[in-house]
Amino acid sequence: MNYTRSDFPDGFLFGANAPAEMATGLDMYRIPIRWIDILPDGRTPDTDALDQCEQRIDQILSLNLRPCLVLDHSELPPALEDIGGWCNREIAAYFSDFAETIVARMGDRLFKVSTSCLRTKNQGSPRIEARSLHHQLLAQGAARQEMRSYGLTNLGAELEPVLLDSILNAKYPEVLLDRVENYLPDNWSDDFATIAEPNDWLSVTVSQDVDVDTVLNIIPEHKKPLPVFINVASNDASDLTHGLDAIHIALKQGSLIQGAFFEYESSSTADALQLLLNVGSQPAPWVRPKGGLHAHWNLVADIGGTNTRLGVVTEGELTDLRKHPTGTVSDLQEALHELCDEIGTQPRAVVAAGAGPVKSGTIRLTNANLDLSEDALAKATGAHHTYVINDFTAAAWSVAEITQNDVEVLQGEASPPLGTRLVVGPGTGLGVGALLYSEGHFHTVSGEGGHMGLSPRHLDEVEVFSAARQIVPECFFSDTLAIEAEMFLSGTGLPVLYQAIGMTEGQLNVAMRSAKDILQDAQDGSDACAVKAARMFTEHLGALMGDLAVALTPTGGVFLVGGVAEKNRWLFGQDFLRAFNAGGRFDDLRKAMNLYVSEQDEFGIVGANNFCKNALAR
Repeated sequence: MNYTRSDFPDGFLFGANAPAEMATGLDMYRIPIRWIDILPDGRTPDTDALDQCEQRIDQILSLNLRPCLVLDHSELPPALEDIGGWCNREIAAYFSDFAETIVARMGDRLFKVSTSCLRTKNQGSPRIEARSLHHQLLAQGAARQEMRSYGLTNLGAELEPVLLDSILNAKYPEVLLDRVENYLPDNWSDDFATIAEPNDWLSVTVSQDVDVDTVLNIIPEHKKPLPVFINVASNDASDLTHGLDAIHIALKQGSLIQGAFFEYESSSTADALQLLLNVGSQPAPWVRPKGGLHAHWNLVADIGGTNTRLGVVTEGELTDLRKHPTGTVSDLQEALHELCDEIGTQPRAVVAAGAGPVKSGTIRLTNANLDLSEDALAKATGAHHTYVINDFTAAAWSVAEITQNDVEVLQGEASPPLGTRLVVGPGTGLGVGALLYSEGHFHTVSGEGGHMGLSPRHLDEVEVFSAARQIVPECFFSDTLAIEAEMFLSGTGLPVLYQAIGMTEGQLNVAMRSAKDILQDAQDGSDACAVKAARMFTEHLGALMGDLAVALTPTGGVFLVGGVAEKNRWLFGQDFLRAFNAGGRFDDLRKAMNLYVSEQDEFGIVGANNFCKNALAR
């Protein structure tokens, strides 16, 4: 039968599926982009290859054609073959990076993007076949997640019919599972959360050996019928006619076929297709959507006991900051969800920082009395990279990119040099964190600085420590006079210190006062007990920081962060420096340390953002 456009539904799209000279009247063009061309070593983009790809897309757009990209992984970069190829689970993340490289550069000019056909035939041993197949499916899902994080839509997959269950219903079909189950990686079923990342359409190939009707009869059995695009493999005019016959029959049966791509290597095939394209009405030319590709963004959160700050990070920079009551986990999830809805796309990554221990992807938020998991963040936002971190992991990361404009210099170089960095934060508690610098990269270490021991530095302090034992006996180390540092050197501990001093001065029933009021009275000299509490706070904090600095030798600097340091800069004068530098035989080492007060606003948000950038780069 000789077909014309009028034999197909309005809006049906015809495309070219081969690098032959383009026929006039086409609606779209299929462009395979080979992974090995764009990332020859699997990691580093080839800028020339990217330029050529971009020029090709722009040329297709100039012809009023719809560019349809296929991310082709049929040939792996050799460096990735060397680490096990598709048998190595890490390859899925590398393929996702390939997708991001393309979309970040030219995603705003694409009509649709698909991942390429999977190879399911025996590739050696059953174990190699099973793991290769599973990791390829995982890679396709991860790539779709990555592309959607940019706001890209119209994403699909080209795959064999036997794998439809995998991406539509999040399971392997029994006929396939029977063959591969014993050889799949551990916890393989957990990966279907990524493998089944939604597709907007499916693509199947038909030829004389595989009939489209045969293929499409399978699709309605699935829970989520999707639009279909057909690839017609045609070596001559008879193959073209066969493909058109099959499509026409399927359309009459109610199939959701929206378009077809044709190969036409022979002149007879091209002539036959040309006749079809030039008769009947054509769809309107595709107009590239303006602003269709959203800026890539991440969401970072600094969770306190009362309030939570949510930061929107676009292309690495903080572009919006919101404040919400912390409330319950459900309240937090709702706030995250509403922010994502307002922006209109899912974040690529979410990082939540808070006070408390982290274990197995869950943080125990001690100030808020909540357990927050990475899974809960993913559920609320749809992000496929989620992290929960301790607040002093965030504090440490806050100084990763710090400059001389962000600090007050107490001692040493004007600009913090590159190297290992120590962070100490007397705030509500006493936090300690460090960025260890090695081989050109930072690695975070956070600790519980508040649980280090303080002992009397002068004879007149023995009475103060003894009095404190009556107030908080549980915070002393056995039967010694060593007390947890946090019980004196924090916003919650300073009132304990003040009360203990009052008891040594013979005061009965010393009233508990806030750290803010104590420091205010100390600054103006109106309360002798407050003055002594401030002096002890200053000296012990300086000495503790000096001890930590000797142990760690942070060539990149020692940094004070947090509310107490920010609001009470007067505390960190000569008394503080004398205590920091008093190290006996190590006086000179301490005096050579670079010592700063961080003046960054929202250091928790800054740190969560720096952590996020580093985690994604890994």
